[in-house]
Amino acid sequence: MFADLSGSTEMKEKTAEVNWLPTIGKFLDITTEAVTSHGGKVFKYLGDGTLAVFNDDQAADAINASIRIQEMLYDENKNNSLKGCLATVAIATGPVVEYQAPGGGVDYVGSVVDRAARLCSAGAPQAIWIDTATVVCANMLKVHSVLGQALDFGPDDYLDREQKVPAKGFGEHVKYREVIWRQAPVGVKSGVLTETIEKQESADTARRQQPSFPAQQGAFAGSSAHYGAAPVTIEEGIVKRWHSDTGWGFIAPLGEGGDYYVDRRFVVGEGDLTQGGRVRFVPLPPIKEGKQPLAGCAVQEGHRVEGKIQRTFPGKTFTFVDVTDSRGNRQPLHVYVGAAAETLRTGDQVRVEITQNRKGISGQLITEGSTVGEKAVTGADRGTFDGERA
Repeated sequence: MFADLSGSTEMKEKTAEVNWLPTIGKFLDITTEAVTSHGGKVFKYLGDGTLAVFNDDQAADAINASIRIQEMLYDENKNNSLKGCLATVAIATGPVVEYQAPGGGVDYVGSVVDRAARLCSAGAPQAIWIDTATVVCANMLKVHSVLGQALDFGPDDYLDREQKVPAKGFGEHVKYREVIWRQAPVGVKSGVLTETIEKQESADTARRQQPSFPAQQGAFAGSSAHYGAAPVTIEEGIVKRWHSDTGWGFIAPLGEGGDYYVDRRFVVGEGDLTQGGRVRFVPLPPIKEGKQPLAGCAVQEGHRVEGKIQRTFPGKTFTFVDVTDSRGNRQPLHVYVGAAAETLRTGDQVRVEITQNRKGISGQLITEGSTVGEKAVTGADRGTFDGERA
């Protein structure tokens, strides 16, 4: 198992040693506690990463240890004690060669070690990736997480669909499945996605710059573009800091790259964000040269926003809803509408609650019978809202 602290290089460059050393130390403590408490053994620290080994009958224990790492980091980041640093964890299963390292101590080598390292380097921050052999060996009945216990997950609910990623030194793409420890998978690092698309599609310059978001989010942006809207680059991230008194803060993207600046003008509905919350936004250039890039048209899980139906799909229970911020920046949201699909029309104004599923941030239509007491648009009142602003 590899666990790597994301964003540590940037942190070292921008802050004094006295500030980043405790952060890395805390991360290593967290990984060590999680590994040892689940029966594993840490055999190497890699500066800002941890390499651990489990017995061949402990695949489920290794998965639980990785979930524990992410949950502990999530809790620490809510208190800002890790300065917004996130981690990627990867597990591979197979035979390894154990030997005495020249400097003393035991080390392990083999293709399985390389496979875990390659998967870890490709996964986005907060991801947990496991290879096919780990899936086969793991007793998923033993896997658990805080979210899974709250939502009564079954064994299959903890794993996303099988995918594959190019890996240096491997002749074929490495197959993996992402472990669902929160409400949605986070996908690949944007750099890995960009490289894959360039090789497969030989895209032009503009196209090569577009995929700066986790893989699962491309379905939303791509679908909206397919139905006539201009393509929109979308990213997801975590609210790293928010000043409610002045209405501004920073968002840490789930992929690679630095933080984004955001203020109420660029939040849909001009409301406040919540530190530690998951957000979806449109990456924009800095307001001033030399400043941080801007997060526009930001929506956060739990917010209720107004938008316009982009297109309806006969017989389907979903649609795409365009939402905009006060400066006109737009993004499309994949929205579940249920039975209301029969009464909705393109251009209808609707109210949506921002939710999160396994594909990322999405939305759910607020209907007359919902617990929030909002009313959906019908044929009789199309284009208007009933009730007060959420």
